[in-house]
Amino acid sequence: MNKILLTDEIIFDSKPDAVPYNYRISYKVAQLCLIISKCCSGRSGCSLVKIHIFSSALNTKEYMKILEDYIFEKIPYMLVRFDSSVNRAVKYAIADNLLIQLKNGTFRLSDKGKQFILEIEKDNNLLSNEKQYLDKYSKRLTNDKIDVLMSAWRYNNA
Repeated sequence: MNKILLTDEIIFDSKPDAVPYNYRISYKVAQLCLIISKCCSGRSGCSLVKIHIFSSALNTKEYMKILEDYIFEKIPYMLVRFDSSVNRAVKYAIADNLLIQLKNGTFRLSDKGKQFILEIEKDNNLLSNEKQYLDKYSKRLTNDKIDVLMSAWRYNNA
């Protein structure tokens, strides 16, 4: 049985205005694949929260600074912005066989996704700012730091 994923959720509709680059699905898919490749090596995968944190940081210099301050413990917590374009990009990437969702809910690159990242890495002009930022900070935002944030949400908003 060959079932096509997301056919009821994805609608292509012409828009009168240009979509800003950071909301274009092709950019978001490339961005999230890059985030996963740089931040989450290994078998455990990358959490959706971590993807949202880095995606937000890559969108604005203000959020980049906030994330840096949180990573280096200059601030005790930070707000996480959940962007629907990231969720949509995850759906597209899964439908295009670039990502695999693991049983624990995290995501990792498929073989096709790894090939996609190799192509992105070959071109020094492609996503250069994103690569530079992720190379510098990707391994510094640990799962423990994310767990601390999530615990604060639970206890402060219960």
